[in-house]
Amino acid sequence: MLARIACTGFVLLVGLGGFAGWGAAPGGPLNPLGILALAISGVIWFGWDIIQASYAYREEICPSNRGRAFLQTVRLGPVLVHRLVGRGR
Repeated sequence: MLARIACTGFVLLVGLGGFAGWGAAPGGPLNPLGILALAISGVIWFGWDIIQASYAYREEICPSNRGRAFLQTVRLGPVLVHRLVGRGR
């Protein structure tokens, strides 16, 4: 629960900074950074169970990875490289 509050609070602070004009764009109630941060904080808060389940699933199917962080991009690495190489043709 502490991690959920901390992650959501951090994104809300970024949104507050966007609305206050502490970023690159001028502040105001329709600041895109603030609106985007509010939306992301909602996704984090309401989707926290899904986020936890995805990491639990990863540990369940690959027990040798316990204790180490698994980057999801490792699985997608060959696809990303193939797309980058394919564009050079």
